Amino acid sequence: MVWLLLFTVVGCADTAHPQPAATVELDTVAWREEMASWRTLRTTWVASATGPFAEVALCRIDPRTGRIALTGATGTGCRIPGRSGPETLATAQVRGDTLTLTSPSRLLWVGERSARLGRVLALRDRPQLDGAVAWMGALRFGARWADGTISLSVLDTLAPARGGFRGLTWWPLDPTLRLPAIFTPSRSRWERVPTVRGFDLPHEIAGTLEVELEGMTHRLTLFSKGRGARSMLAVIRDGTSGAGSYPAGRFLDVPLADSLGRTTLDLNRARNPDCAFSPSSPCPLPPRENWFRERLEAGERTYGEP
Repeated sequence: MVWLLLFTVVGCADTAHPQPAATVELDTVAWREEMASWRTLRTTWVASATGPFAEVALCRIDPRTGRIALTGATGTGCRIPGRSGPETLATAQVRGDTLTLTSPSRLLWVGERSARLGRVLALRDRPQLDGAVAWMGALRFGARWADGTISLSVLDTLAPARGGFRGLTWWPLDPTLRLPAIFTPSRSRWERVPTVRGFDLPHEIAGTLEVELEGMTHRLTLFSKGRGARSMLAVIRDGTSGAGSYPAGRFLDVPLADSLGRTTLDLNRARNPDCAFSPSSPCPLPPRENWFRERLEAGERTYGEP
């Protein structure tokens, strides 16, 4: 009976305070092949018709005015680069708690059934939902309601910037920067997060990630990527920010943790945020606790630098 009790107590202690998975010899050949594949996919997506180079406009609508015209003319409403002439391509209108889009041209709507039937781009009471998406030729329109204002994004699959893509560069792969970590979830928590565009946007906090690097323990805040996602988002800054990597920080996808909270932080997968390629992307800035003093020479380097 005494031995059984001792076993039970020890077992409970391990469960209550999970530790990072013991270091297991990494199959570096398979891992390098996996990373090579990931880099290829990453490069292909950045240059794609729906990648960051296609993001051509981000306009904010004040619900007090409730209306904005999308045109190719300078200084009028929401300007869409590459579209000439003062004529209105589309009009966004806020009515009550919804945003709708109308256009003299034919719009193709896709998205959730309720949004599609109501021609709704964004709903006030569902800030985590992008709602429907509207297509007009090569242009795609989307919207998100946040803190009393609406962000209207415009993507042009034929954007000229796509033709100037010069490829991506990375630091050499380093398997020692693939780190075991422990994740602690939070309870349905949203926070206003500053963006590189000078305004805040709400983000759902997934929880806290504890990881050790060079003898120092870091506790990072992770953002949720939405229902059905297989990973969480870490926005980090380190000693290379502005000196080898994108100044505002980098993004890092963290796999969902197992039942004991164990996961992996692979710094080799650090990547440039969309705002490194497009001035129209409102990327979140890294929380202060996500700043590393160390130079993390792993992952993607500043775009356009050798």
